Amino acid sequence: MASGVYLRFVDNFEVFNLSAELAAINFAARYKNSGFAVLIHCMIQIRTLLLLLLLFPLAASVQAGQHCKDTLLTLPPDTIPPDFHDIEEFLEEEDSAAVEEAEAFEGIWDEDVCALINCDLYNAVWDTTRINPYGINLKEKKDSTFLTLFHDVSCDYAHPTCGEITSEFGFRRTRYHYGIDLNLETGDEVFSVFEGTVRVARFSPTYGYYVIIRHLNGLETLYAHLSQIDVVAGKYIQAGDRVGLGGNTGRSRGSHLHFEVRFLGQQINPRDVISFENFTCSTKELCISPSNFDYLRKVEKQKAQVAARKYYKIRKGDTLSKIARKNRTTVAKLCKINKIIKKTKLRPGKKLRVA
Repeated sequence: MASGVYLRFVDNFEVFNLSAELAAINFAARYKNSGFAVLIHCMIQIRTLLLLLLLFPLAASVQAGQHCKDTLLTLPPDTIPPDFHDIEEFLEEEDSAAVEEAEAFEGIWDEDVCALINCDLYNAVWDTTRINPYGINLKEKKDSTFLTLFHDVSCDYAHPTCGEITSEFGFRRTRYHYGIDLNLETGDEVFSVFEGTVRVARFSPTYGYYVIIRHLNGLETLYAHLSQIDVVAGKYIQAGDRVGLGGNTGRSRGSHLHFEVRFLGQQINPRDVISFENFTCSTKELCISPSNFDYLRKVEKQKAQVAARKYYKIRKGDTLSKIARKNRTTVAKLCKINKIIKKTKLRPGKKLRVA
């Protein structure tokens, strides 16, 4: 830039010098005085030299100012020279842009933060073989835990399968059912409800082929009685990714999906999380309180009652009156607790409840 400005000045003065010398030559020719022409030429050369010496620093300063401006516009905010006269205006523009950018990304699910919270929640326990390796007694839970289940339900949730409910969470006769059964045909696809990492993918005599996924939101879900597993432990999957195919493996009577929702290894009612009639997640913010685990006390009480029961193995020739006398009870009570009548035929080898 400086050299360009300088050269333009030089070109202009060369034109001026040429014009002045032509005028001096004409004057000398007219008055026949060559000495005067030489004097004029010397004066012009001296004047040109002085002007160029004065103008060169000015051109250099113009170039330096332009270079500083160009450099400043390309530097990131943290390298802005402190003496820039528009620094406050520049920083205000940058701050407003940063605010707009922050507002545009507000609410985005930070997976790294979720992973840290998840790791802290589970005390960094990662077991690929056991269903509940945490050893936490949630019957003694005193406070509430709040979990954000999703950011955008349209893309952060998927229904496990579209079959109707065939068995609810809760007591089934004397046994407790810790999940919800969904009807399907063997070979139907089963999907992960939230994104997360597969923790367990294996076979058990009870669950058959099953998969457990630990989700970023702090929950774990279990998919049981599968005919085929399509994932492995450690695989990261999104909501809606296929985990396997439905089936009838393990302790199962007919093809169905046994679906569980767990927190710190313990089951909670899936209806607290999912609206199975609407095929969607029922709430964005889940509050897990001690009431979610009240059923554990009922189960414990039921087990104690079952353990206190006494049974008598029927032998050949036994009658209800004979069994009642042996166990210090009455025929009427035997009929009531066994849901039979006095004329019921007793079969040797079968057990009859007597208390």
